[in-house]
Amino acid sequence: MARTGAAVTSTAILERRRTYHVGNVRSQLLAAAREILHEQGRAGLSLRAIADRGGVAPGTVYYHYADKAALLGGLAVDGFRQLAEVMRQAYETRGEASGLRSTGLAYLNFLRQKPELYELMYEALDGGRRADVAEAEAEACAVSRAAIVEDFVGRHSPEMAEKIAEAIWAWGRGIAAVALSRAEPGAGPEDETLEAAVLGLGALIAGR
Repeated sequence: MARTGAAVTSTAILERRRTYHVGNVRSQLLAAAREILHEQGRAGLSLRAIADRGGVAPGTVYYHYADKAALLGGLAVDGFRQLAEVMRQAYETRGEASGLRSTGLAYLNFLRQKPELYELMYEALDGGRRADVAEAEAEACAVSRAAIVEDFVGRHSPEMAEKIAEAIWAWGRGIAAVALSRAEPGAGPEDETLEAAVLGLGALIAGR
């Protein structure tokens, strides 16, 4: 099995090297970083490992990113954009589900599937040194806010609906922190923890 996995990885690296001159090197590097993060966790994210997985020379990384922190910042931006997109798609295909439920479940599924990336995203945001990370987080928040406001605007003033949506976004981050703290190292949060949080929020909103 290990040999098969190594062969697949080697094939992917060779393919990236073939497309290096015509492809988007930044995208290749971010894709490589995402794969390593998912497979090995933060400890595996060395620039040399990312360059090797991306199929480029180590010096090429520095041409596109000043240092490892810059590359991780780019990974955080990409993560927030992924989060925004999965929530947008969930809302657009929600059927009879509310905006809160559709985008909320998409948010929690993202957390469940990509816990390492989620933690990296908010560490980069909390570092406070990159405007592009803050802007990407704000874009994701805006997707959630628009969907939730649509749920509440008929029952509350637009201003109050906005405040409710902001509070729910903050709640999402809070429950993510709690869920991740209870998870096994390197693993996503347990479904039971997330389900309890969803039920609790629903009861609070419904006033039960």
